[in-house]
Amino acid sequence: MSSLDGNVADSRPGPGYRSLISGVAAWVDPDRVFLQIAGARADSVLNGLLSADVTALRQPGDATLSFVLTSKGRPVAVPRVIRLEDSILLDVSREAVTGLLDHFGTYLPPRFATVTALDDTRRVSLLGPRAGEVEATLQLSGSPLRLERAPEEGGGVDFYLRAGSSAREAIETATLAAGGAVATAADYEAWRMELGIPRFGLDITSDNLPQETGLASRAVSFDKGCYTGQEVVARIHYRGQVNRHLRGIRPTDPASAPPGSPGAELTREGRVVGTITSWCVSPRLGPIGLGYVRRELSAGDVVEAQFEHQFPCLVTDIPFTAT
Repeated sequence: MSSLDGNVADSRPGPGYRSLISGVAAWVDPDRVFLQIAGARADSVLNGLLSADVTALRQPGDATLSFVLTSKGRPVAVPRVIRLEDSILLDVSREAVTGLLDHFGTYLPPRFATVTALDDTRRVSLLGPRAGEVEATLQLSGSPLRLERAPEEGGGVDFYLRAGSSAREAIETATLAAGGAVATAADYEAWRMELGIPRFGLDITSDNLPQETGLASRAVSFDKGCYTGQEVVARIHYRGQVNRHLRGIRPTDPASAPPGSPGAELTREGRVVGTITSWCVSPRLGPIGLGYVRRELSAGDVVEAQFEHQFPCLVTDIPFTAT
């Protein structure tokens, strides 16, 4: 078995974290599930269910982020949508799959489009500032689907491969030869939180609105036609605002911070002003969290986190590495 399969969560980030920050790391995300949507009217039906403009994906390999929303504008899933030769691929969080399939069961007419889970597909990533350098050395068989990651996703490149593909071994070998490492779940978690990359099921749930998450500019088209949840999203965009936003949270005294946890409330002058959704200890930055805070709070404001006891924290912009 390739060690790329061994992304078991460790208690603390290790060598893979350092490679993500300053070199190159290979990473297989166990959280990703892949659904293929095919059929005579797959494009038009999906366009009525996704917040992104599916019809704008014209060439194989074209991709976009999107929300799938309820009629009340609440996230069912936040997939990456990829144009294939004769179908659409949805790269979606495992946490969202059950709800998404239920949603499709209600709104996706099987005579127009069908959903197939690609259980033998994996997303193998090259991440870190030297990812492009290592990719240039690769000679992968089968011309696998390749997508560059947006800067907001940390950069690098994702390959979509069949399970057991020799390309996975080639990617690992090239990564190790360049002095890199295979990232663990703990490595990736610290890295993605430093970058402020929200995770579905933790930082994005059915309690949120798209504009709260910071992803609306990348995942919502305001020029396309109707889709489920559009009325709520458009009303906020053109006429209103949301009451909270995803922000970074850092203890004012990292060295003596107690263990944090998702779900902890944030208060200010005795009033609840937010909630922590993710928490980890970054090797570079110390304890950090992501969470939703009231819109009137700005970077530098102090809030009290309700951990084992109240603890002062700063609200920060994300990514943390840019502040």
